[in-house]
Amino acid sequence: MTWQLTPYAVPTLFAMGTAVVLGAYAARVGRDRGSDPTVSLFVCIAAATALWTGLSALKLFHTDPATKLLLYRALHVGIAALPPLFLLFVLAYTDRTGWLRPRVVAAVFALPLAFVALLVASPERLVVDGVDVARDGIVTVRVDDGPAFVLFSAYSMLLVACSVAVVGYEAVRVGPSYYPQAGWIAVGVAAPVVAGLLTAWEVPPFTGGVNLVPVSGAVSTAAFGAAVFRYRLFDLPPLAYTTAMKYSPDGMVVLDRDRRVVHANANGRAVVDATADSDAITGIVDGSDPESADGDLVKVAGDDGPKYYRPVVESLARGGRHVGWVVVLRDVTEQHRREQQLRRQTEQLDAFASTVSHDLRSPLTVAQGYLEFAQEDTDTDDDDAFEKVETAHDRMADIIDDVLTLSKQGKRIDDPEPVSLAAVAERAWESVETEAATLTVDADLTVRADAAMLRRVFENLYRNAVEHGESSVHVRVGTTEDGLFVEDDGPGIPPDERESVLEAGVTTNRHGTGYGLQIVDSIVAAHGWTLTVTESATGGARFEITGVT
Repeated sequence: MTWQLTPYAVPTLFAMGTAVVLGAYAARVGRDRGSDPTVSLFVCIAAATALWTGLSALKLFHTDPATKLLLYRALHVGIAALPPLFLLFVLAYTDRTGWLRPRVVAAVFALPLAFVALLVASPERLVVDGVDVARDGIVTVRVDDGPAFVLFSAYSMLLVACSVAVVGYEAVRVGPSYYPQAGWIAVGVAAPVVAGLLTAWEVPPFTGGVNLVPVSGAVSTAAFGAAVFRYRLFDLPPLAYTTAMKYSPDGMVVLDRDRRVVHANANGRAVVDATADSDAITGIVDGSDPESADGDLVKVAGDDGPKYYRPVVESLARGGRHVGWVVVLRDVTEQHRREQQLRRQTEQLDAFASTVSHDLRSPLTVAQGYLEFAQEDTDTDDDDAFEKVETAHDRMADIIDDVLTLSKQGKRIDDPEPVSLAAVAERAWESVETEAATLTVDADLTVRADAAMLRRVFENLYRNAVEHGESSVHVRVGTTEDGLFVEDDGPGIPPDERESVLEAGVTTNRHGTGYGLQIVDSIVAAHGWTLTVTESATGGARFEITGVT
């Protein structure tokens, strides 16, 4: 067994070493990440490349023609696997994993497997048409290709062309941010085929003598190395992120440490262009650190009126060092307009309620004064008419109070405090004219609520029980698993009226205003709770408040 040294083996050994390193790195990434077809296929590509280039280098070093021919057949196992692996890798990388079905994989590998089988079986002139041994400085073996080899070569070029086409299509679809990585992947895939074509056409230096096609493995592995380490092929799914960034309805802007825009999608660029004359982002973040603008509303002038964006800012770090920010700008124009409209409507409603109550109270106060004057000035013993007028005045005053209270409800309680349920319930009872009614409080519970509003709830429910029941009605306050209840032993509320009694103006008592229970429902909803009307164990009315914390 004799050996020879040749400089032609250096790039081939470089290709083998790079393939081994990249394959080991990808295998480690795959172990940490779990099942990932992109990483798994890349490991297979690296293994096939290492097999091809390693045996090619060994073939160059060996001088025995028979051994060289044996190594020639063995190295084509790696070559045969590369074109289908390239195509499957590109499909996985471009998120076309639906194609990676067993039937598709088997179909893609069918011809290469048949080629390897023929190569091993060595049928007469089908794969190898002839062998020439040359001893011009170094010993080389030149193999003439048979028809099966030509067919395999054509098939390989077709697969590589499809792979490059898919990568090119994605580069055009996604945009410039994908060009560098797509370019390196395309070079890595196409280099062996280009070298094979140059050899077939005998384009210098691919003419006779030493087969330089394995040298293209160095180009392929270097290109894949650039894609892996320079453009982080495995650390981030660039295509997925780039695609999401391009087609996101939100504006996305990447800033460096000097707050300059280094990348932006179309929506983000539109916001930047509308807020500043240059790439500086100071127009969006008011010249301060971008993180200080997180959540602040950004107003941008537009042809159809101003638009409003809410920025979300995330810091970017590399190697423990701050390198910039990512700013996501969400269009909240419609939401802002609705909020403004709702705020105006609320202000108008408050103003209307205050105006109406003032305009009603003024003549009511005058009428009450004249009524008192008439009562003092009359000599008649028949005060029935005066009592009716006074009752009507009291009813009007109650309606005004209830309408004014109701107009101020519906706003969520944003700052609740711990409140003793029993204490509030008992104080509310003291402020209601209860006549001979009695109260039992069995509620040793602390809740988070607005104490004044919760007291108003109890007052209205007590008043409802007294007004609709007998003078000796018994009212009970208790707790449930997730809330509380107020019930009485009065006549109760018919099932078909239990929803309507919570509506404005609905009452079964001719002296009632019809707003008391709606006020209760409004206050309960403002706390984020739920009010339910049902029946007590004695057949009376029962009001359950759930969702209490």
